[in-house]
Amino acid sequence: MKNILVVLFFIVFTCFSVNASRVVVSTDIGFDANDSTSFLEIAFTNTTADTIIIDNVGMDWRTGPLDINRDDVTIILESGVVIRALPNVFGEFDSLIRIRDRSNITILGYGATLIMNKQEYIDLADSEFRHGIDLNSAISILIEGLTIRDSGGDGISISKSFAADSPQNYSENIRIKNCVSNNNYRQGLAIISAKDVEILYCEFSDTSGTLPEDGIDIEPFEPDQRIEDVLIKGCRILNNNGNAIQVAMEFMDDSSQDISILVEDTYMSGNHDPSNAFSFAELNIDDNGENGVDGFVTFSNCYVDSSEWTAVYISKTIDSYQANFENCVFKDVSNDPIDLNNPIFFEVTDYENPVARFGGATFTNCTIIYDEDIPFLNLVENLPTSPGLGNVTGNFYVINPNTVSFETGADPENTAITFNSFDSFPVTEVNISASQFQYTEGVDASFRFDLQRESDILLPVAVNLSLDGTTTFGEDYDRQPGFVIFEDGENQIEETIDIILDQEEEAIEKLDIEISPNDCYVIGSEGSLSLDLIDATLSVDVFDIRSLKAYPNPVSDRLMLKLPEGNYQIILYSILGNKLKEFSLLESNTQIAMNDYPTGTYILKIIDNTDQKQKTIKLIKK
Repeated sequence: MKNILVVLFFIVFTCFSVNASRVVVSTDIGFDANDSTSFLEIAFTNTTADTIIIDNVGMDWRTGPLDINRDDVTIILESGVVIRALPNVFGEFDSLIRIRDRSNITILGYGATLIMNKQEYIDLADSEFRHGIDLNSAISILIEGLTIRDSGGDGISISKSFAADSPQNYSENIRIKNCVSNNNYRQGLAIISAKDVEILYCEFSDTSGTLPEDGIDIEPFEPDQRIEDVLIKGCRILNNNGNAIQVAMEFMDDSSQDISILVEDTYMSGNHDPSNAFSFAELNIDDNGENGVDGFVTFSNCYVDSSEWTAVYISKTIDSYQANFENCVFKDVSNDPIDLNNPIFFEVTDYENPVARFGGATFTNCTIIYDEDIPFLNLVENLPTSPGLGNVTGNFYVINPNTVSFETGADPENTAITFNSFDSFPVTEVNISASQFQYTEGVDASFRFDLQRESDILLPVAVNLSLDGTTTFGEDYDRQPGFVIFEDGENQIEETIDIILDQEEEAIEKLDIEISPNDCYVIGSEGSLSLDLIDATLSVDVFDIRSLKAYPNPVSDRLMLKLPEGNYQIILYSILGNKLKEFSLLESNTQIAMNDYPTGTYILKIIDNTDQKQKTIKLIKK
């Protein structure tokens, strides 16, 4: 009887899902406080709905390993949802959520959390592959707003599929935004084989357990894999036992596709623990020591702050990919007085049989601030077997109370280093200002403010920012890395922080932005400001709300719109900000057909063309 009921359930559910545009898992499929694996498997495999909502039922969704076995779907985890891995059911290669050989999948999880059982996996000591989210040859994937914790491998892994019939050996068009990856076993994020990747405004922190223990590890393990068009922007990488970022190209060679990596506006602090046997550095750049892969990795406007160890460690040949550092600030680094813990450090690639010079790096307008009486750039070249350092150029601003020096070895080639040194940071005053203090979801795309500095503006300087208030990182606005960098001679920066159009109806919220103290600058009289964020449904600054009628709301078929006589532009947006419909209206009454749109939340913008004032309304399509 039980088997018959299961079959009937699948038949009924399949019939239901064919015509459904939205599935709410607990009500449309089911929920079990002890084990919801089967219900989530049905949602991720057997539904045809274009939107799956994992709703907040007030208890954890406890589950075994999950595979998303369908294409073209949006999965929304409501705020407060926790998907928790069941104990003792995850094999050595099982991940909490895996997407393998699938495409066009969006996972939105602002305020939601994925949690595994890290200590259980440490005790087993059999694997480093129980990932939080595992993307295997996945294509066109968007993941936003999730917190991923306590995995038995990587918080997020982006790699190839191991299926024999997989169409390609890399993931492609991957976007990870506003996510937190914390306390994972192997890496916060592993990029193993991927093309067209954006990692935006994420945090990777407290990785520990098994090597390499990095915040982000970019490390293919086969020469035919891809590391192509990777962007890491606006991230925070904190307190990982390994490097903040490791670019490990040991298994790539001159037959591999060129690599291309850009890291910009990213903050790194407190990474590496002495228990980790790998290089003592925030940034670790290496290759295979002989016929390395070509291409580049560029770090632009990045900030390494308060680290006991080397800021940049490079061990690669000059014939492989180029490492570039532009307008970076390395502050309070190399604080541990061990040998060879210089802010910038190069090491020969092979001590027994080096076949080429090592180096291949440029530093443009980089600032180094440290106290130890050691060269700001140093190397180990293992003479006489090593050909020596080569192809290293740079101009630096160095703030150090001692005599400033650098070392490039006995016989460097194509190497030119220049620096300006200072005993202490020249006095510069920093202020913050804004011309607009009130912003509306669905109308304004971003907060906007300016930072100014005066007095001595010669040097690049990183200004620390503290963001507080009743708004929430990653839910109301994109995560901000916590700093901005003035380039040398620059006296003003226009800064923006993108606003997230959430699904919550909220009162007016505040974003407080404050310049944090730092011994590299003085905070002026305008050191903070407060900005208001208004929910779309609260905007009444255009025309009297009594003269506008939009009904019914929620709407299932047609929305009736009544306005005063005038000339209007009507725009309908999805909850993600995509424009769906736009038309002009000269009449006072109209209808908007909503029956072709899936169930969900929409934003209706009404613009008065006579004075360009506007009104936004949040619509619910049922």
